[in-house]
Amino acid sequence: MRKTKLFASILALSLVATSVPAVNSFSGSDKAEASETEVSVTSGSSIVKEPLGEGEVEVAKSQYTNPIGGYDNNGKLTYGGDPSAMVDGDTVYLYTGHDVSTDQEVNDKVYDIDGWICYSTKDLVNWKYEGEIMSAKDISWATGSTSAWAAQTVKHNGKYYFYYCTWDATSGNGQQSIGVAVSDSPTGPFKDLGKPVVSGKVTDFGTESSTWNDIDPTVWIEKDDKGEEHRYLAWGNGNYYICELNDDMISVKDQNGDGKITGGTSTKTADVIQKTSVTSYTEAPWLYRRQDANGNYYGKYYLFYASGWREGMSYATTDDLLNGEWSEGKEIARPNVTSNTNHMAVIDFKGKTYFIYHNGALAGGNGYRRVANITELKFNEDGSIDEVPETTAGIAGSTTKIYTKAGAGVLAHENFLNSFDDADYPYENVYVGAMGYSDVKDAQWVLTDGKSDKTKPAYVSIQSENKSGLYLTVNDNGKVTLNQDSTGTDEMAKRQTFRSVKALDGSEDGVSFESVYKPGQYLTIVNNTLKITDGTDKAAATFIVGENSETTVLRGISLSAGTNVITQGEKIKKINFSNVKAIYSDETQKTLAASDYKVDYSNINVNKTGTQYAAVSYTEGDITKTVSVGVTVMPKLKAVTSLKAKVTKKKKAKKAKVVLSWNYSSKVTGYEVYYKTSKNGKFKYATEVTGKKCTVSEETTFKAGKTYWVAVKAYREYNGKTLTGPVKSIKIKIKK
Repeated sequence: MRKTKLFASILALSLVATSVPAVNSFSGSDKAEASETEVSVTSGSSIVKEPLGEGEVEVAKSQYTNPIGGYDNNGKLTYGGDPSAMVDGDTVYLYTGHDVSTDQEVNDKVYDIDGWICYSTKDLVNWKYEGEIMSAKDISWATGSTSAWAAQTVKHNGKYYFYYCTWDATSGNGQQSIGVAVSDSPTGPFKDLGKPVVSGKVTDFGTESSTWNDIDPTVWIEKDDKGEEHRYLAWGNGNYYICELNDDMISVKDQNGDGKITGGTSTKTADVIQKTSVTSYTEAPWLYRRQDANGNYYGKYYLFYASGWREGMSYATTDDLLNGEWSEGKEIARPNVTSNTNHMAVIDFKGKTYFIYHNGALAGGNGYRRVANITELKFNEDGSIDEVPETTAGIAGSTTKIYTKAGAGVLAHENFLNSFDDADYPYENVYVGAMGYSDVKDAQWVLTDGKSDKTKPAYVSIQSENKSGLYLTVNDNGKVTLNQDSTGTDEMAKRQTFRSVKALDGSEDGVSFESVYKPGQYLTIVNNTLKITDGTDKAAATFIVGENSETTVLRGISLSAGTNVITQGEKIKKINFSNVKAIYSDETQKTLAASDYKVDYSNINVNKTGTQYAAVSYTEGDITKTVSVGVTVMPKLKAVTSLKAKVTKKKKAKKAKVVLSWNYSSKVTGYEVYYKTSKNGKFKYATEVTGKKCTVSEETTFKAGKTYWVAVKAYREYNGKTLTGPVKSIKIKIKK
């Protein structure tokens, strides 16, 4: 059922959620420890949250928004552009180049991409970081190790082939070439062929416009009406090239049978063919054809590509990939608002078609530090495609309208088309105010956890739905505008974060937003312009937040997690959590029985220290939601070292005093001391110390002429659990 809400979606709950802490732009934090908290799934990762403070409320925030990926398993911000995707059974694999350009390289317009990374998913919502699949430095024929440009992976006869491009040291003039690497797994590691599959020299037949014409490979495999399989490889910047591959997938098919692989404009005279009919073509080709319900291909072939500069996205069609002519391209997207380049992937998954692209929407992002995004792609009855708008909500997130309590209208940003001129970027100081309309994309917002501190449930950042990466931002002059976070600084994060509090005008359906950058200042409508003020005009500083969800669907699951601590190497028997609930887009909840959900420990390496995560998942229809439960693996405590004993006994005394010493460790809580009177006897507790030296108390009797064994072991207190180390003992003989 379809529901639209025009009332405040406020969660005034003192709940605490799960797993990954706030992440600043250029470095990740270690995952926070699990505690007795309320756990809620968020967009790609879960957050350990504090209780709400006095006067605070939590507005309903969107989950599972764009971008997808963007972080590694440690919660560290991980940039990646030029996305490609492959469907393998019930899993989608997303591949990107690993963008590592520094601030200086960004200023110098240098693409520093040191390898390729992979994410996987079974629902296009929850993405798992699979790590690096191949490093640029492992390509023997490459020049340098910072040019891991666009690539694509395909599966053929049980193996996975990764086609990529890089600078070619063997080409003779330093141009780019197309390479291929092979693996038995979609997540690698991939082993390079050791030479280009298509050398840039092959396309050097008088029409090349630069040394990087041979980039951005894409592959299409299908059988024709006669059952013969064809394997097409296409690529190109400035020019568009295509060839057929042999069945081995690592060599080009000799079309004219002359025993040589040459380039040209016809299969009668060449094997690598240049197509010239798509005049708007720039780079980043992606081949695609539609499928019916049975998985059979039908209709025209589509060539999606980046067009113009700054790069928009367009498509063309043909009836024959190798010998046909492409129709003139049609633009489906202008340049995105945060990145200068574009690269797309188009896949079919579970009966729908999806369009994956990149932008610079992450903190510190831009055209040189990018991230993948996803949206659904829809075709008209005649096979044509309308505009594919950039979306922050993505395929599973929700958008929100923010109404001004003073009655001035709905909050919206000024309408503008993304520019093709580099000089207009980054977008800053875009006007935001109270508009008189409520149904256009400029008035749609995506509310997410606060950028400056994701652990605080009242903190919120407000991002434009149709201008991904542009947030409401507090300026020093008091105006609040739409800005890109191109710096990734802590200051910018604070400028783009607000604390949601009870409505200043006292209304139950309203909420007010206090600036984190300027505490005591609130979002306020002043003459229909959004500013920050001290909130004296309480109505103007009060808003109504309404969620515009589509059909009521499963949005996530929540649970209460207990303390889960084990020692390195210890087997996991059970993890502590309770109160598992399904959460729906209309804010309703359903309590789940133990038989309804699954618990997966496979991602926990008990031999690796740190906080790791078990996954609790619940499936309803074709939607699966997962929440993480932290399990902290503590390092084994080592036996104390340099254990020594000093015995003091007065003459003719029947008892002695023993002083023990050892190398102290600041990583432990304290030490326990034991003793026994025979080698095979049981140790008896003597005392407990927190320092590095111990005098055994007088209540313990060390008799003259006797032999004792004295032992020390370290212990550590962690979240109410005591972890102990091995016993270290020393033999002591008391003189008569």
